[in-house]
Amino acid sequence: MFWNRKKAKEPAADERKLTTDVTFEKTVCKVPWNLRTQEIDRQIENWWEVEECLLDMFEEEDEFVTLTAGEIQHQIRFVQSCTCAEGIVVELGLEDETGTRLVQKSCSAEGCMDIFLEFFETTAVHDLDSYHPTEFYTS
Repeated sequence: MFWNRKKAKEPAADERKLTTDVTFEKTVCKVPWNLRTQEIDRQIENWWEVEECLLDMFEEEDEFVTLTAGEIQHQIRFVQSCTCAEGIVVELGLEDETGTRLVQKSCSAEGCMDIFLEFFETTAVHDLDSYHPTEFYTS
């Protein structure tokens, strides 16, 4: 509300409510594999391209990598990860007939690399029970 000169007082971060009840539109990927970072958004064919981007992400805070599958077999459309002050977070985009929901977990660099590799090789990720729904602030 940039036009409103009387700015409403926003609640403190610890007072805002969180929700996990968020569904996104289904992702459309018309290529077998799409890799996205801050610098690139392109079709890929080789694991080393993903590995290189992940290694770059581990070096820098506030970087991300998203790997999207053109065809899904295990309800996972994409795997994405970012580095932040809290460490490395990996999210999965779980897709069904209603849309896409995000689940996440924190992990090590090695664990993150393993998750992306498994997804690239099989379009699956094991141990889904270790992920929890991603929380978003409500408006």
